[in-house]
Amino acid sequence: MVTGEPNDVRLKNVDGNWVVHVVKDGKVTRRLFDAQAVAESYAEDQRIRLGLPGRPPTS
Repeated sequence: MVTGEPNDVRLKNVDGNWVVHVVKDGKVTRRLFDAQAVAESYAEDQRIRLGLPGRPPTS
């Protein structure tokens, strides 16, 4: 649990893999993807599900 953390979706490239971090109600989940396009699609779906504006940040 991440107390007080706002809902958020982030996309990050780690050693050639794509990680999507989703924070919902203080709980962090991560999913790993081989393909950037699949990770971006998943991140966008999560952003919409959480009602977040804009595209998820990529780092």
